[in-house]
Amino acid sequence: MIVIKQKPSLHQRWEGLLGEKTKNESPIFCVHRSSIIGRSNVVVDVYGDPSQEYHIDGSYPHRCCTIYNTSLESSSKEPMAEIKRKVDPSTHVMLGKDVFLLCLRPGFDSAFAMALVLILDQMFDDADIDDDDTKEDPTHVALDSSS
Repeated sequence: MIVIKQKPSLHQRWEGLLGEKTKNESPIFCVHRSSIIGRSNVVVDVYGDPSQEYHIDGSYPHRCCTIYNTSLESSSKEPMAEIKRKVDPSTHVMLGKDVFLLCLRPGFDSAFAMALVLILDQMFDDADIDDDDTKEDPTHVALDSSS
């Protein structure tokens, strides 16, 4: 799976593709902030199924957020994955922000979840400021979703 940041983009738009990027390869999902103002929630549009959409609510910089399936057919939000900081069980000390748990609902695609984590990490990395809007920034995620 490959994720590509679309530049320029006010909503920090990313697209995900299966395999390598080619001229004929179409993205399978798009990730963007729901608003350009502040640190808003993140929306994931699935291109293969226009009725399916995911919302990521919470604070990824604090590693405390939930990925919800917000199918347009129903008005409910179904939690599919949760990102939370890991706590050392012996000392009850919260570990660093780079050590976190990704808890998936059974049946939720782990490669898709890891691609979303990678995108969130790039979206909310304040230290990564790139002023060059002319190039694409591909980031490869080599995950086998069959395991």
